[in-house]
Amino acid sequence: MALSHVMAAANVAFALALLASLVWRVRARKAGGDALGPFRRPSPLHGPVALFVLLSILSIFFSTDVVRSAGEVKGFVTFLLVVLVSGLVDGVEDAHLVVDALRLTTLYLVLRGLVDYFVRGYDNVWERLSGGLSVYMTYAGLLMVLSLVLAARALTAGRRRRERLVDGVLAAAAVLLVGLSFTRNAYLGLAAGAVVLVLTARPRFSLALLPLAVLLFAVLPAGVRERAATTFDRTDSAARDRLSMWSAGAVMISERPFFGVGPGRVKELYPVYRQPGFVEARVGHLHNNLVNLAAETGIPSALAYLAIVGAAFVAAWPLSRDRTRPDVRALARGALAANAALFVAGMFEYSFGDVEILRVMLVVLALPFAAAGAAPAPAPPVS
Repeated sequence: MALSHVMAAANVAFALALLASLVWRVRARKAGGDALGPFRRPSPLHGPVALFVLLSILSIFFSTDVVRSAGEVKGFVTFLLVVLVSGLVDGVEDAHLVVDALRLTTLYLVLRGLVDYFVRGYDNVWERLSGGLSVYMTYAGLLMVLSLVLAARALTAGRRRRERLVDGVLAAAAVLLVGLSFTRNAYLGLAAGAVVLVLTARPRFSLALLPLAVLLFAVLPAGVRERAATTFDRTDSAARDRLSMWSAGAVMISERPFFGVGPGRVKELYPVYRQPGFVEARVGHLHNNLVNLAAETGIPSALAYLAIVGAAFVAAWPLSRDRTRPDVRALARGALAANAALFVAGMFEYSFGDVEILRVMLVVLALPFAAAGAAPAPAPPVS
């Protein structure tokens, strides 16, 4: 199936979910119920997400091209996923059913990646495996997140041993495919997520992280090892180009700090703002979540993005330590690890603007709060 058809199907499914939710609540209202009902469940993400969307939409009116930026409004509908998850996920069983669906997605991406690498010859930095997605960075970013979510379930007691084993094997396979993708921002994000996951799920194993990383590095193909070794090499062409992009973004921000140059305008204005030392004359984005957001929609919008990351982390941490609800704890650990991974990887890639990754991110971050809010309180211990 072509990528355009996959995205079209995803968009149609999302639209149908919104429409079905609307019809459901209208019928509930006619029956005398609360129209908003389940959507009133509190979530720590609602406030910062709403603020981010509000500031981003407001920036349209101050854009360097209002008509062009107005066309980006449709993209903000994606953030309704946070509301949908909060209202439609009714307890831990529903939440883990969503993760089970993500597990099937992971299986497909892993199998497709293996075919790309070993059969189709996408085994080098110039021809990288993308799993049928738009670009290899999207593929690596998705597998990075999915591997951590599944690993969190595998490392958390409370689920059946067979289920945990399947999650663990698939997570390990996804980690391997991330390595074979030659995507350095995903390497860094995966490392950050692994550290957070071990600290929350198996802190006594934290000393084993470095030896395991060295072992993984040793078994990867030579080309992948060489690629990873250049991650912090400032003479690398991609690294130099990123520095140039960030410099261009800094100029955009300095000229229009509050509302940026306008949604969707970075790509069009980059040739005007690009700085000496650039490699690519034209780029689609600035390869950094914070820089790109601040340049397009302003510093307040970038701060709202940080608020989303911070709120998700602060609220999920106690849930990740809650021994009374292991199913919620597994979801929270996965959300924490994925949040850390996406933030670190997003320092070198504009993953927040990648709709495939953004959708998975919003769902994964919202799941533990939906499960915890809908789950019944644990029974008091028998005295």
